[in-house]
This record gives sequence, C-alpha cells and structure tokens, in this order.
Amino acid sequence: DDTVMVTSLPRPLLAAWNALVLHENARRAVPGMAELYQRWTATYPDGPVFYLSTGAWDVAPALRRFLRHHGFPPGPLLLSDWRPRSQGWFSTGQTHKRQSLRRLMSELPQLTWALIGDDGQHDPQRYAEAVAEHPGRVAVVSIRRLSPAEQLLSHGLPQPLAQGTGAAGPLVVHGGDGHELTLRLVDAGLLPARRA
Repeated sequence: DDTVMVTSLPRPLLAAWNALVLHENARRAVPGMAELYQRWTATYPDGPVFYLSTGAWDVAPALRRFLRHHGFPPGPLLLSDWRPRSQGWFSTGQTHKRQSLRRLMSELPQLTWALIGDDGQHDPQRYAEAVAEHPGRVAVVSIRRLSPAEQLLSHGLPQPLAQGTGAAGPLVVHGGDGHELTLRLVDAGLLPARRA
C-alpha cells in the first residue's frame, strides 16, 4: 500500500487499475523507503520483515516483483482475501490488519517489533491497539505522512484520519518519505548514521 508504493487504494476503480492493468515496473516506489528497509535489516539482521497490506492475494506476484525490483528486503506477504462474504465483498483493511498483527504478536512472542505504516487509512490506530494489547513488544512505530493529494485518493479527505491514542508506549516517528523516517530513526539512535 502507500507505505512502500503509491497505489491510491482503497478506491475501487483505482485499486482495480493498479492491481490488474498497471505493470509493477510502472508503479512508483515511495522515495527512500527501500533504503530505510535495507538499513534497518542491515542494522538488525536477525529480524524478519513482513509486508502486511490490504491488497488482495491476486496481486501477490506483481507485488513481489515490485519489491524485488525496487530493492526491498525479502519477506512474506500478508494480504487480504478479496472474495464474496456474507458481510460484503471482502474483509475490511482494518479487520485484516488487526487480526494479522495479533497473530504475528502471538505466534512470535520472542520478537520486539518495529512497525512501519502510513497515515492514509488506519495504520496509526491499528498500531496503537497492538501497542496497548502487547505492552513492551513494539520498540518503534514509523508513520509516513501522506500528502493532501494522497490523502484524498486514499480515503476521500485531504487530511489524515484520526490518529492513534497517544498513550505512553514506544517511540513514534513521522516523515513524508523514507528519507525523513530514516533521519528520525538515526536521531533516535535506532539506526547508525552514514559515514561520509
């Protein structure tokens, strides 16, 4: 989603265009985000990378190629199941992300997490829930701030949806792209500064 690539999800027509028509080489990566992931995995080589998205499993091959093409580290994709259900055509992104985060936290209790998302849909709220439900398990939350135009395409308003609770917890950093987030993480001592 908009954390690593500009997709304009969840608007159905744009989602269909991005998923079914637009080739992954034509998609734009969020500037600096692949470098952020690379630096994080170089600094914490024993930590796995999971890509949790509201995107459908149907786009998994294209998403894998996109991630590989743009230099993102390998990792499992946790995608949505877009199929008819009694409640609607597919599970909501909120439900999918909430359930997936709970499952990861419970199945991997030995890990301390760094959560990376964006403020275009509900990542700040989902991450605040994960922090509250699993105290001490999240070291940092990094949130990419979408531009007003990206916000409008993402959910129909030019500003972010309501943010997380603001309760005491892990470090939370914000930035407009991967470069800004990397600088915030360097400032916080979680990533080493690059040597000249």
